[in-house]
Amino acid sequence: MSNTARGLSLFALTMIAIGSTIGSGIFQTPSSIAREVNHPGWMIGLWIAGGVVSLLGALVFAELGSRVSKPGGVYAYLHEAYGALPAFLYGWSLLAVVSSGTIAALIIVFADYMDYFFGFGPDLKPLIAASAIVVLTLFNTFGIKSSEWFANISTIIKIVGIYAVLTAALFLGREAIFGSSDPAVAAPGSPGSPGATPLAIAFVGVLWSYTGWHYASFVSGEARNPRRNVPIAMVLGTAAVTLTYVLTNLGYMSVLPLTEIQQSEALAAEVMQRVIPGSGNAVALLIAISVFGCAGIYVLATPRIIQQMSAERLFFPAFARNHPRFGVPLNAIILQSAWAIVLVFFWGKFEALYTYVTTTEWLFLMAAAAGLFIVRSRAKATHEGFSVPLYPVVPVLFCLVVGWFIYKNAVSDNPAAYYGLLIIPVGALVYILFRSRSRS
Repeated sequence: MSNTARGLSLFALTMIAIGSTIGSGIFQTPSSIAREVNHPGWMIGLWIAGGVVSLLGALVFAELGSRVSKPGGVYAYLHEAYGALPAFLYGWSLLAVVSSGTIAALIIVFADYMDYFFGFGPDLKPLIAASAIVVLTLFNTFGIKSSEWFANISTIIKIVGIYAVLTAALFLGREAIFGSSDPAVAAPGSPGSPGATPLAIAFVGVLWSYTGWHYASFVSGEARNPRRNVPIAMVLGTAAVTLTYVLTNLGYMSVLPLTEIQQSEALAAEVMQRVIPGSGNAVALLIAISVFGCAGIYVLATPRIIQQMSAERLFFPAFARNHPRFGVPLNAIILQSAWAIVLVFFWGKFEALYTYVTTTEWLFLMAAAAGLFIVRSRAKATHEGFSVPLYPVVPVLFCLVVGWFIYKNAVSDNPAAYYGLLIIPVGALVYILFRSRSRS
């Protein structure tokens, strides 16, 4: 069978682009975004802007994926463009910030929705969250098959939940979307600018919800007719995700006034309870299961990178070993989960955790995108794979927008925005230490 016959079709590429992007953030982030911008028009504008930025990044990464044949995604792109240290720092940040912080953030959402269902109170939320991480760790110890099964089920629940909330809210909601009798909400037609810093802070929640588009770009080298199908799939996938997020936000605002959205800690469940009395608890439980499964994907995936770093003698040797019975990197899984529990108790809030993660993760996405200029400059042969349209405008625009977003958050008075960035130089010291030990 030819490579063309085996290649991923346009439909498959589009489904990957959609499935890897739509996440659980849409159930919760609109509340924190609303607190920053305080007007529906600005909220919708930010969600559209997030889709545009994601599309620009996906197109850049699609070319990187077709030029860099090594597996590993962002790790491989950074290594190809800059060398071993930046690639290590990305792996280090996955452990210390991105993956562990994402687990902690998702489990906080899990605890919020379980609190809505059971009503155990805010004091128990950290303990519930920590216990959930322990359960996920034990679950992933039994091997990859059981983890994959649970991840698939939770993904189906997540997609069904999003579209159920969206449909019910849009068709049954009654609130005016761009106008409100509530004096705390800006009048339609005169929203006023919230300022650059609040916009950048609100944009954190948007980018958190869109993160995942880069996974679809990793398979551009396996696509059928990549020059045609990859950009079409990226456009279609990003458009579908953006439309889903915009409609979901419109649905929320058609049910609840902006002041109630700002105060909500279980937004999707409260919206469903308002439009279909008695449905809030069922939706809360479904979302809790979905978020729990989504966190399990991170518990499963990232320890493999830690294991590889250890195998390359860039981290402690104990984390390079698989469990003799279950065949999983148990030590690496325990390390990541333990640090995620620390982050749960240290930050305590979903908003702080996703801010801690997003500014750091998007710094590496920006660095990898900028690496395209280096990868292109070193190319000696004519490139036959996918090429970014309107080069160099697309990668430059992506890097400028993301750079502005990171800078505005890094100089803000929110420590969650820059604590993750401060962990990067610590990783450089770890790299130097283990590199010198490896040579000796």
